[in-house]
Amino acid sequence: MEPLTKQLANTSQTEKVYFTVIEYIQTLVRNGHLTIGDKLPSERQLMETLGLSRNSIREALRSLENIGIIESRHGQGNYLVNHAGKSLGSMFSLLLSMNECSCFEIRQLRRMLETDACLLAAKQAQDADVQALSHILSKMADSRMQERAQLDKHFHDTIIQMCGNRLLMLLNETLSQLFESSIHEILADISARDWEELLSCHVTIYESLRTRNLPACTTAVMAHYDFIDDLFKKYEHQTSLEESPASITSITSIKQL
Repeated sequence: MEPLTKQLANTSQTEKVYFTVIEYIQTLVRNGHLTIGDKLPSERQLMETLGLSRNSIREALRSLENIGIIESRHGQGNYLVNHAGKSLGSMFSLLLSMNECSCFEIRQLRRMLETDACLLAAKQAQDADVQALSHILSKMADSRMQERAQLDKHFHDTIIQMCGNRLLMLLNETLSQLFESSIHEILADISARDWEELLSCHVTIYESLRTRNLPACTTAVMAHYDFIDDLFKKYEHQTSLEESPASITSITSIKQL
């Protein structure tokens, strides 16, 4: 096994190479020579330009692929992409599996994000955006059981998109991926009474946005997530009665991507 000082030196060198490659890609983007979807310079070109070894370049490119910045296509090369949402989703999923965060904490984060997003959307949403929400609500009211989870996701995604904030969209993409599987299971068995209550929560959010009523937006989103928390408690209680202790943890945690 390598001495600790040598391991630290190797780590420092790896980080230096990583940031060198990152800075070079940023320069290409800033100068207009590279954009999302474009092919990166080949490994040989990067070696010659940056004065780094092939192994160092490959290690840096693997790190960039792991965080969703580039995509390696077999036989074609590396391409600049934006898959950061999937990368963040994988990180949250790993934290859940290690019990470093909980399903409830994920819902808390989603609650805070959507509360602010709703306020922002109310301030700047166009009439067409509000009409789009109305159309989704109409579909939800007439939906079949298997359609409800996707329509619910569409409703909340639309609110985030109304903000026009790309970082909010990125976080929403991440949380939606984690949230979706559990919501799908809950809505698959939801009672008619609970579905009507959930639908009413969505209508209240819509009305607060339509009227541009900021205090009502906050109240509506908070009430919605209070009800979501109640649904999760019912689901977890029912699951605890049906499943063995060994499997409860995997079910009550949000499923991995």
